[in-house]
Amino acid sequence: MSARRKNPLFVGALTLCGVAVLAEGWFIYQQAAESRATAKAAVQKEADLRAMGDLNPPPTRDVAQAIDADLSRAQRALAAMQNELKGRGPAAERMTTAKPPAARTDAYFDLATFVEKTRDLARKNEVEIRPEAARLGFALYANEGPEAERIEPVFHQRLIAQYLVESLIDARPRALLAVKRERPLTKKERDDRAAAAAAAANGSPPPEPTADAPAVASEDSPDYFVLDARNSVRAPGFLDSTAFRVTFVGQTAALRAFLNRLASFELPVLVREVEVEPASADESQPTATVEDTSPDPTAGNAASVVLSANPAKPAPKIPAPRPSNVAPIVAKPISKFTVTVEYIELVPPAAAAPGA
Repeated sequence: MSARRKNPLFVGALTLCGVAVLAEGWFIYQQAAESRATAKAAVQKEADLRAMGDLNPPPTRDVAQAIDADLSRAQRALAAMQNELKGRGPAAERMTTAKPPAARTDAYFDLATFVEKTRDLARKNEVEIRPEAARLGFALYANEGPEAERIEPVFHQRLIAQYLVESLIDARPRALLAVKRERPLTKKERDDRAAAAAAAANGSPPPEPTADAPAVASEDSPDYFVLDARNSVRAPGFLDSTAFRVTFVGQTAALRAFLNRLASFELPVLVREVEVEPASADESQPTATVEDTSPDPTAGNAASVVLSANPAKPAPKIPAPRPSNVAPIVAKPISKFTVTVEYIELVPPAAAAPGA
């Protein structure tokens, strides 16, 4: 003890040497750790470099410019397709500018006005609308409007149905037998349907239905039908659609005119299926006889024609009219046509996650 007290400088020197040794040891350890990390990073970079060298095409500046050019062409093609899917003409303008009704009462009167105007157009074009098609696919709302959450999807379907039925009436079929549509879905129900379709495509079990999810119809009804998913163009996350089915009786010329009108792409409507079968006697015969009230052009001047005739010349011979019960040699066939179409809609891309 006395030696330590007598030599404080020696003790301090020993302490400083110990601290220096510890500091040197820590420095050596830190340098070794950094060296190992640098070596590991160098090995990883060498592996990345070899992998990039194996890429086809190689990541050069020329390849990057070519990729940018391909991306620009793809974006222009996408813009062109999006523009085509908007349609053209009055029908497309109506789809873009029309505003859905605000209340159930307004929606009811909107559907009633659509039905009444369509009936007037059918009478003008001498197209019969059979009783089963009298409400043009909206018989469910004959007495009241749709529920508040379905006003917008039903209004959207009404606009598409208006275009389809007016195009068919312009084609002059003999009679309209039925107009059916898919069950209208809210946005949430559409999202759930897309999620179920995506899960089925990936082989995953579909999500459990919620308590407020509507029952999906498995059979046809006066208003609704179910489109086979295998015949649909729907692609979850990319394309959505609304299907309609129109049944009418007429000649092949009416079907051809109707399909040509749809092919003009005034609205993005794709024909998915056409069924043809012979029309039955009840389907081909009109349910009500329309009386011809036009005046006879020869009724008022028949006597004057005889009195003014030149007796020196024999009266021209008028061929006897063909009996109405004599059928023509080649009768024009009347068929029953069922046309199933889909109205195509692009699904907007999902918003990118923050920081992506």
